[in-house]
Amino acid sequence: MRQTLSRRRCVAYLLSCMLLLTACTTSTPNLPPVLDREGPPPIQRDSQQTNPEIPRETQNSNAATNTLLAAATNASQNNDHNNAIVYLERAIRIDPRNAALWLRLSATHLANHDLAAANQHARKAIALAGSKTGSDSELTRSAWFQMADVKEAEGKRAEADSIRRRYRRYRG
Repeated sequence: MRQTLSRRRCVAYLLSCMLLLTACTTSTPNLPPVLDREGPPPIQRDSQQTNPEIPRETQNSNAATNTLLAAATNASQNNDHNNAIVYLERAIRIDPRNAALWLRLSATHLANHDLAAANQHARKAIALAGSKTGSDSELTRSAWFQMADVKEAEGKRAEADSIRRRYRRYRG
């Protein structure tokens, strides 16, 4: 009786190992999932606001980051904000100290109406843009304008206007 039970356990263990190995070897495409999600239209920026869509800092990044950034831009242009977020998060895993990527991620979350994430990522962009030696004043300014957009979307119009007034003439 014990031998039969031991043999059954051994067979069950081997089968589970084979299933695990089979699951690990199946090839799935390395693309983010496509999510169909209806929601309000993306937030439109007025012409006075800085556009965070052009991250200058990524020009010195590696090719993988640039490829992911291009894919995120393409997804954003097609109003596919969920996939753009996935691409930007992957780029940030490669280059986590790139303030321009955090800025783009914040803008994409804002366009996707995720205000908490947009606020969090704007704060990270502000911190990283100001922490560099010889900090990039234009990137810092863009990050603060992004924070103003988030505050306005949260219904804090006075705070957003205050940030915009302060950083409209900011030079570093």
